[in-house]
Amino acid sequence: MARIFKLKNYSFTTKVIFSFFLMLIFIYGVRSALTIPKIHTENEKEVIEHITKTLMIIKNQFMIIGKSIRMQANLEVELLQEKISYELKKNEEFLNTLENEQVVKYLKSNEYIKKCSFQIKAKSFVFEEINRIKSFDESNTYEKWILTEKDTASKAYRRIKIYYYNFLLKNQTRLSFACSRGSLNPGHSPFEKELKKYFHKKLVFGTNLNEAKTALFWLNPKFKEYDIPLYSNDINIRKSRYILSNLSNVRNLPIGDLSLKELLEADEKKPIFHKINGKEVLTWVVNLSPKVKNNRYFILIHSINKEEIIDKSSEDIIVLLNETLLTIAISFLLILFLFRRILKNIDKITRTAIEVNQGKRNIRSKVNGDDDIGILGHAFDSMLDLFENNIKTLDKKVEEKTKEITKSLEEKELLLKEIHHRVKNNLALTIGLIELQEEDVQDEKTRKVLKDIQERIFTMELLHRKLYESESINDIPFKTYVKDLISTIAHSYDINNKVTVSIKMEEINLNIEKAMPCGLILNELITNSFKYAFFKNDNAKLDIEIIKDKENLIMSVKDNGKGLEGEFDNLNSKTLGLKLINTIVRFQLFGSIDYIYDDGAKFIIKAKVEDI
Repeated sequence: MARIFKLKNYSFTTKVIFSFFLMLIFIYGVRSALTIPKIHTENEKEVIEHITKTLMIIKNQFMIIGKSIRMQANLEVELLQEKISYELKKNEEFLNTLENEQVVKYLKSNEYIKKCSFQIKAKSFVFEEINRIKSFDESNTYEKWILTEKDTASKAYRRIKIYYYNFLLKNQTRLSFACSRGSLNPGHSPFEKELKKYFHKKLVFGTNLNEAKTALFWLNPKFKEYDIPLYSNDINIRKSRYILSNLSNVRNLPIGDLSLKELLEADEKKPIFHKINGKEVLTWVVNLSPKVKNNRYFILIHSINKEEIIDKSSEDIIVLLNETLLTIAISFLLILFLFRRILKNIDKITRTAIEVNQGKRNIRSKVNGDDDIGILGHAFDSMLDLFENNIKTLDKKVEEKTKEITKSLEEKELLLKEIHHRVKNNLALTIGLIELQEEDVQDEKTRKVLKDIQERIFTMELLHRKLYESESINDIPFKTYVKDLISTIAHSYDINNKVTVSIKMEEINLNIEKAMPCGLILNELITNSFKYAFFKNDNAKLDIEIIKDKENLIMSVKDNGKGLEGEFDNLNSKTLGLKLINTIVRFQLFGSIDYIYDDGAKFIIKAKVEDI
């Protein structure tokens, strides 16, 4: 570990690069120490100017928005008033023909009139439909809209505006209407919401100061205590002093102990420096009321911590650091350019070593020169030449030895195939002898025994034939073997092809040690099905399914016959065929055999063949 920190243990190139790196770090440190204080001061001034300009833009935009809302409201109120007057005058003759109840029904159904409260007053009939406004104009002024204003405890401390209109029919029935400004201005709310949404997204929070606190509030005109702090945590006291707008991003005013007098006398273009909870804070106060009447102020408060300005300065410092790091990177590129030849030669030797390790024996670095790197490259190439010559000699010896082994294996394989061929011929001869002997035997039981022996020998003969025909003497294509076995058995017992045979199995290769017992088992089960299961069965079916997993070969043989005559366990010990199957499964294949009745006999054999 101590060697890592000793400079003398490194190469000259490393020492030079390390020296350049230390020099660049020193320059970076000196520059940072000289420029960071200056950046903090300039950035504080820049942030204050930026926020001030932004707030002035907000004020101008807000004035435009307010003017737009008022113009829209006035136009829509006047338009709806004209529509109501026009509806009444246009239908005056029709209304004179109606009974009082019919007049009520007409007024309720009119889309313009039903938004207002209305009263129908005749000599002996009075009806009122109240929609927000509960009072009516009792004067004798007709067909003229009269505006009145009343104080209300609304969120913005506004005075509610009520419009009255009277209309007299020929029968002296008096129609009185009382409409709020909201009733005559239904489009005001969505229009105002869209403008406020734009103001909220684009203007109020357009200063890019993440932790800035912005509050807009209406001042209660009745609050006259100018010298006490305006802020209050008590919600009841707060409502008696001010109400926050939904455009605010805070739940209360971020003004600390500032009084109403300090807020109203503040210069919009300069922040107030004060403290909130011991932290230095800058607060801007902007009056958004176009014309202040009766102390009805709408004020914007924008407040930031001085720490936030320092954080913004830190971002500029990070930019400076990035520029310095870029300078260092460029300097290192220049160093690499100056030492490109040395580094290029080292890279050649490294790449050559990697490719040689990947098996490319004839590649060389071709690095020459009188310096250390040139001598190293020449020595490395000489070592590779020696290494390649040794490999060629070794490859030649391996090739000769491989030819000898291959020839020996081919001779052995040819000999084994010949042996299997002769075994197959001998088994075929044995089958022929048994067939001849079967012709001379009169006893039916003996003939049956000879027939069973002949079929079992054929199973073995067929295996040796497959081995002889196979390219590899260790692998028997078991699927082809099973198909040939079933075809031969069916040819013996199902001359008229009445049995429908279904075979489901994948391509499996077995050696003779596993294929022989499996073939004998299949021979016994399939033969028994053909011999006993399909008597007087016009829809005979035989289903064979063979699958293999990691450890087991699973063979299923099912027919649609009558099943076994007796218990499987009793027949297993008495019947030669089943006894033979049970012995092979248990002691040669180390597996299990299960019998179930499933609309016929069904045998399921599991054999251990993990060495396949």
